[in-house]
Amino acid sequence: MSHKLLTLLLLSACFLGINATLWGQDAIPPNGIRGYLDPRTRVFHSIPHPDTLDEAAPPPAKTIFTGSIVVNFTVTVSSAIASTVPIGCVAGASLIDTGATNIIEDIAGTAVTRGTGTTVVCSVTIPYSWGLASAATDMVNVSYSVLSPAGFSTPAGEFPSREHSTPLAKFKVPASGTTTTLTVKARL
Repeated sequence: MSHKLLTLLLLSACFLGINATLWGQDAIPPNGIRGYLDPRTRVFHSIPHPDTLDEAAPPPAKTIFTGSIVVNFTVTVSSAIASTVPIGCVAGASLIDTGATNIIEDIAGTAVTRGTGTTVVCSVTIPYSWGLASAATDMVNVSYSVLSPAGFSTPAGEFPSREHSTPLAKFKVPASGTTTTLTVKARL
């Protein structure tokens, strides 16, 4: 080996060895006590571990809200959709429980055969049971979709394909045991 190559390898090894100690200086030992030493008073002040801060706070109290959201659809078919192709009716309810920072989503759907008429009627029921910490301020958002063919993916040969989606309603969390009924008039 040449002298220059040996010197380069030794310098590289020293550089890596010095940096290895620097890489670990920010690591918190799992069983150590996190804190700092006040140089003026020479007193050690402990600091809680970041992952134990969330554990120290008790979880917010939750109240269970149960009920149903019923969405009744009347779909006018104006597209060239075969009479044997099912039409899908899908409804979804979502809310952000701000007191517990939870996102809740419920989705339900059904499919009905179009038949020979130009109007299709279907109904979707979303039963729910939500544990909420801030129901007084939470808002329920309901949206819907009508689609044909009724599957969420269209296999080859099932064209034409048509879908319509939009927000439907926004309201405060209903009292427990309530059935909320909404009406949709859509066109495909």
